[in-house]
Amino acid sequence: MKQNVSTANRTLFMDHTVLELDHIPETIRFRETQINTMYQNIRPAIRGACPTNMILQGLPGTGKTTIVKHIFKEIKETNIHILPVLVNCQIMQTEFRVFHKIYSTLFHQEPPLHGVSIMQLIDAVATKFSRTGDVILICLDDVNFLLHENTMEKVLCTLLRLHEEYPGIKIGVIITVNTIDAPITNHLSKSVNSIFRPNLILFPPYEEEEVRAIMQDRVRVGLCPGIISPDIQDTIVEKTMKECDLRLGICLLKSSADLAESDNRTSITQTDVGASLQTVREIHLQTADKVLKEEEQQMLDMTIKLIRQNGNRMNSGELYQEMEKLVPMCYSSFRRRINKYSYLGLIKINRPNIWGNTREILLRYDTHTIKK
Repeated sequence: MKQNVSTANRTLFMDHTVLELDHIPETIRFRETQINTMYQNIRPAIRGACPTNMILQGLPGTGKTTIVKHIFKEIKETNIHILPVLVNCQIMQTEFRVFHKIYSTLFHQEPPLHGVSIMQLIDAVATKFSRTGDVILICLDDVNFLLHENTMEKVLCTLLRLHEEYPGIKIGVIITVNTIDAPITNHLSKSVNSIFRPNLILFPPYEEEEVRAIMQDRVRVGLCPGIISPDIQDTIVEKTMKECDLRLGICLLKSSADLAESDNRTSITQTDVGASLQTVREIHLQTADKVLKEEEQQMLDMTIKLIRQNGNRMNSGELYQEMEKLVPMCYSSFRRRINKYSYLGLIKINRPNIWGNTREILLRYDTHTIKK
């Protein structure tokens, strides 16, 4: 019993929160250009005018959401007349849920989930804030999840035209996009694009040395000295670069330290990293699975089976032809779902360096892990 008590008090962490995905560093490295551009676009709101609308575009794990949270936090602390609203579209996937989130953030209370219409929520927000002079700055994070049923079009059209019915209301919109393929504005009508007119801010993948520096920052603040060797850090950086997602590296670092600590060891081993990689992937897949509808999950199962039968890769045209034999659907529905699987990190889409719209689709994980 004495041994259990003493070892339970030992920890490898100096600050566990630094290795959480929702941790917002005081200084965000290697994104100075993007941050400065965003502040320039928001600056009109300080004078009580509408800010410039923005699209933050880049692959998952390139810092888009972190920077939005960083800027929104600073706005809340320094300017009472700019009201930031962060909407996680991966969770809020319907028009009603989006406006429900906007209402609850601005009024600091939850409206009923039933018995109230979208128009009632919109009217309550617009009526109040058309009179206050405040500027509402809304971020639709992971807006890709609003592409179904024309939801993104409906939400943006409502937000950007509110001033026509409610003079005095001022709204700016930021959307984050987890793809570098076709422009997200292709999914919007000409009329919405004409009033949206966003400033596009690109978030390229982090270079290897940038990933290493960011991970070292987390290690220095989050872990006790000597817990992780340079070789182990290199392994985690290598895995992070392979997945092209900084979030995986941070999760891997935390999970490896947790594993070493639970085993009463004072350092992280390569075995810890290997075991943690499998755990992190499984958690990611479980999380992704929760946002898929039943028919989307069924198509994913068929997609996995077909790609596996073809050496773990197929081009989009071949996959559609085979899929249509199993589940008749139009190509736009097929492409929308394939893009959703890509946004969730379940598959990887490569665009070969040839003419046309052919895309190569690969499984990001081994099929056993995905099916599990």
